[in-house]
Amino acid sequence: MLKRVQLAWNGLESDGHSMSSHFGLNQVIALAVVTSSVGVVAQVNSPPDIDTRVDVGGYSLHITCAGNGSPTVILEAGLGANARTWQKVMPEVSKITRVCSYDRPNLGQSDPAPRTVRRIESTRYIALRSGQQIIRDLQTLLAGAGESGPYVLAGHSIGGGLAMLFASQHHAQVVGLVLVDSVHPDQVARLQSLMTPSEAKVDQGGLDQNREGFDIEGLLDEVRAATWRSTLPLRVLTEGRADPTPTERSTKEAAVWREMQTDLSRRSENGKLIVADKSGHDIQLDQPELVIAAIKEVVDLARVSTGTRPDSFK
Repeated sequence: MLKRVQLAWNGLESDGHSMSSHFGLNQVIALAVVTSSVGVVAQVNSPPDIDTRVDVGGYSLHITCAGNGSPTVILEAGLGANARTWQKVMPEVSKITRVCSYDRPNLGQSDPAPRTVRRIESTRYIALRSGQQIIRDLQTLLAGAGESGPYVLAGHSIGGGLAMLFASQHHAQVVGLVLVDSVHPDQVARLQSLMTPSEAKVDQGGLDQNREGFDIEGLLDEVRAATWRSTLPLRVLTEGRADPTPTERSTKEAAVWREMQTDLSRRSENGKLIVADKSGHDIQLDQPELVIAAIKEVVDLARVSTGTRPDSFK
């Protein structure tokens, strides 16, 4: 049921004459000193690229950041995917602003997170991790890495749900959202209603047991409870590639999915739906140029509209 994850300075123009023919030696030396100083200031003010692990409370998460500028774009991967899912997007985004991607616990170069074990009679149960715990991880990771806001959050699939939850709870830090074929809070009920009982049972099992130990339905409940509406710049990208062998049910599923993505795009008065007509679920891999363009548009809008931040989630 959940969509699957596939994983400096500009020189003076020369007119053919030497600089010394227009400036005295002292002026040339002074210009060289000023130019050198400007270069040093630029280097000091530009944060270095990082590729490191940060302790977030007894376990470490991997984060990589590149580029310079504000707001900082935070890339949130889909279920089971690590930072590499953004490999076609991050280098281009780093040319326009600061951008970071990371590996959630038990993925990529990150440690597993501790999970509570409970025993009911003779059976041991390992508790699933909530969306709230993932959000706390991200907050702690960004603080530990020295990556301050404001932020634009870009999330793919389940990462879109995390982006929405983070923005609803930390609206003072968030100035824009990009949702890439994101989960929707009503998708479990709506998509399972199109399945047979046996299919729905299998689908439910996939929700309950996943590599990340993630409480997927719990996250969707958290997003639903936020009932967010916003004035934030929002771009929602959804898959648009035609099914080569459509069935009656797959056609209905596609229609429901499009309805839910349209609903997400309407959660902000500054929202827009973008259909990626050559993509399946993994738009960041199939048509990364669309994701890059959407992020750039949101970054530009965030910069122009406020100078600081809009009044975001209400």
